[in-house]
Amino acid sequence: CFEDEDIEHVVQNMGDIQVRRLPVLNRDKRLVGVVSLADAALKEDPATVGIAMSGVVVPGGAHAT
Repeated sequence: CFEDEDIEHVVQNMGDIQVRRLPVLNRDKRLVGVVSLADAALKEDPATVGIAMSGVVVPGGAHAT
């Protein structure tokens, strides 16, 4: 995502591609940071973040130990 993108669009993108974190680039395509769903949860409507998380967090089966 880009540093000047709307957080709602970033959260939607995270859900679409099923990731919890995205690199943040400036318009010169230089890395300026990383944004996570947790970061977005602090800024965005909880329902919007919940929708994105439903696309990322998939219930798993038994875990190997």
